[in-house]
Amino acid sequence: MSDKKPNIEIMQIMQSVITRTRAHFEGEFGVSVTEANCNAGRLDTLTLLDMTAIIGMGGAVNLLIAFSFQEGLINAMYERMTDGLGIQPDEVDMYREAAAGEVVNTILGHCTIDLQELDRRGIAMTPPVILDRVKTIRRMKDAMFYTQSLNTALGCMTISLVGPRELFNTNLEYVAEGSS
Repeated sequence: MSDKKPNIEIMQIMQSVITRTRAHFEGEFGVSVTEANCNAGRLDTLTLLDMTAIIGMGGAVNLLIAFSFQEGLINAMYERMTDGLGIQPDEVDMYREAAAGEVVNTILGHCTIDLQELDRRGIAMTPPVILDRVKTIRRMKDAMFYTQSLNTALGCMTISLVGPRELFNTNLEYVAEGSS
């Protein structure tokens, strides 16, 4: 497969991420996840919630995938994942970040099973990068994004697929060189 992603592949990637997110939150936390609004377009800034975990996926996927969580949701994840560990007060931030990274790493790891047909050689993943209380990421002028908001009883999250602008137009369809 080439590095040019038509609309169907972007939608396949996002659907895999949403499906695996739902399964993980329902299975691990007993929390239902519902879809809210979605948005696509050019990216000058990516607006974030309270804590964000970003993973780069390589191979044919070739996108950054950012999960951004409201504080109530990340706190609930942290509490459930560290229950009984005796976390010291000076370790709370580290473990909150670790919880976000572990959840996103697990979800996207499961997505590679769904997406293996896009790249039979394998889909590489970077370790998660955690941004805590960062509200925007700037200077991404050559990027396009597709963002899906999700709701839970514990708080909201957004999932954003971010990639080079030249790969797709605002309808997330591949744009051939020289066309607009």
